[in-house]
Amino acid sequence: MATRDRQVRGQRAAGQHLRMLLLRFGQYRDEWERYARDVRPDDVRQEAVCRVIAEYLYETGERDERDTGLARTLKDRVSRALSGAGMSLETLRWFEEAFSLSRHDSQRLRELYRGDSRRSVIVGNLPGPADAPKRQHQTALLFEHHFIGRDGIPARHHTQQTIRSLVDDMPRYQYRFDTPDVEVRVMRGGHPGPVYQLDDPLWAVDIEFRHPLRYDEEAYLDYWALFHYERPPAPEFRRGAHVPVQHLDMRVEFHKQKLPQRLWWAEWEDYREPHEAVVEQEQLVLDEEHSAHRYLESIEQTVVGFYWAW
Repeated sequence: MATRDRQVRGQRAAGQHLRMLLLRFGQYRDEWERYARDVRPDDVRQEAVCRVIAEYLYETGERDERDTGLARTLKDRVSRALSGAGMSLETLRWFEEAFSLSRHDSQRLRELYRGDSRRSVIVGNLPGPADAPKRQHQTALLFEHHFIGRDGIPARHHTQQTIRSLVDDMPRYQYRFDTPDVEVRVMRGGHPGPVYQLDDPLWAVDIEFRHPLRYDEEAYLDYWALFHYERPPAPEFRRGAHVPVQHLDMRVEFHKQKLPQRLWWAEWEDYREPHEAVVEQEQLVLDEEHSAHRYLESIEQTVVGFYWAW
């Protein structure tokens, strides 16, 4: 039973991560968007994905080109895979090869599929603020990619996020960061306001949605933070969450001329300095793109992320 449960969890995690890869703007999404029309930024069109796989199977000779209904017959298999309901090794291979997944992405998918022993759901004991306002939204999908420049200082940060409103007429999302020396550019989903200060040391920008969100309505945001730090911040990239954040994808990338001597993935019990509050940690090795990556199904009441030593 334990083995079966591990298989089910592995296939679910691999399927959800695969959907995230296809959702991101870039090479993989471009591949299926050629066969789609009127695509929302927060959606993956399964019929278009089926077309990509069908074309691959025709080209490799695994399926006869006279089978003109192949894409349609793949629909159930692709749907099960991307929803996390189940995926065979053959289906996984088809996705890898049809979309020319990178070695890193393919390796991570197979680790998840095998039921990687890493925790994919983290619920900590981070205390919430006593005067916390009523929760207005849920993060249903979050990509956070952090880039460290040649000088060892954060240069830019790319976020792609799906927000689901838990109230009627939610007009904006508050994006927080730890420095006023930043420029926020919103590529999709809204318009940024000016930078303003919250409680020290936090600052924020309000991203106005294109229209106020209704209850249970989702909005997709794609935005960049361009940093201009006057003094180097702590060598870390962390994400804290009091309320649930689902499908979190975190990546830190270093300039090839400024690589860390050591790098860790960690969980903290609160926001204190890393070495004083680490609950768990794991030393990592950078991949061929000088980056490290971690995917989690969800986090809540915790702080997770990377820290390093030069």
